[in-house]
Amino acid sequence: MQAEQLLHFPDMGGGNMSADQRREALERMVSVHRPLTALVLFLNIAALEDFIRDLGARLADVPSLEANFPEVSELRPTLRRNPQPYARQDRDPAPLSDWAEVNKLYRRVLGVEPIASVEIAKLHDLALVRHTVAHHAALVRPIDEPRFQYWEVQPNSLLNPPTNFVREMSALLYRTGRDFEVAVANRLFSVILGKAPPKWFEKPPTLVVALIELFNWFGKLLTDNAPPLIPGSHDYEEQVRSRAASSRSRLLELCLEELKAQYAV
Repeated sequence: MQAEQLLHFPDMGGGNMSADQRREALERMVSVHRPLTALVLFLNIAALEDFIRDLGARLADVPSLEANFPEVSELRPTLRRNPQPYARQDRDPAPLSDWAEVNKLYRRVLGVEPIASVEIAKLHDLALVRHTVAHHAALVRPIDEPRFQYWEVQPNSLLNPPTNFVREMSALLYRTGRDFEVAVANRLFSVILGKAPPKWFEKPPTLVVALIELFNWFGKLLTDNAPPLIPGSHDYEEQVRSRAASSRSRLLELCLEELKAQYAV
């Protein structure tokens, strides 16, 4: 019944309510539609877990990274042997509900702890929120109540945090993922460029270029003022390839300039 109610919001288009009053009423309806806010929080937590899982797997697949970090393959999820049909088919290298263990794994493999220790208790409880939403329809079981480390929750109550709290925690989860990525990137480049010859940027090593691509060109974007291409023209594919190569070259140049500035040469 609760799930079905999430599909409906009241029609507030009529009546004598002002636009501001309707907006406020709709915001209040979000909290009334339990457990909608908990579901939003669940999606953010799952996104962070997927990001960290995917980043580790991609790092483990970078050619020649093992030369600098011999245990990097440990960041890749492994397949379970003969799992039950209803069970998960793979296993994370560290449980993503135990952030201290994630830090321990990355300290051993890369020599860095990417998660701020001051946030671990909050992140632990957010992982419990994810578990409670996913497996118990957001209802806090008495057996799980003592597991919360940072917040107090009431057993046999439905998790339905205020929207402002959800926005705040969503921002925390985003910062956690971003700081995680930056910490890992800084560690990799500091080690690799520390061993590179003085003029490495004139002919950047293949490994450096691969990591720049892995970290998505450090989030840089290019503005293309060229006229749009016309599909079907005789040289359309050639122009697409040419522009792609030009964009890649420019992005690589910008990223190399950033690395040169950060790791002064």
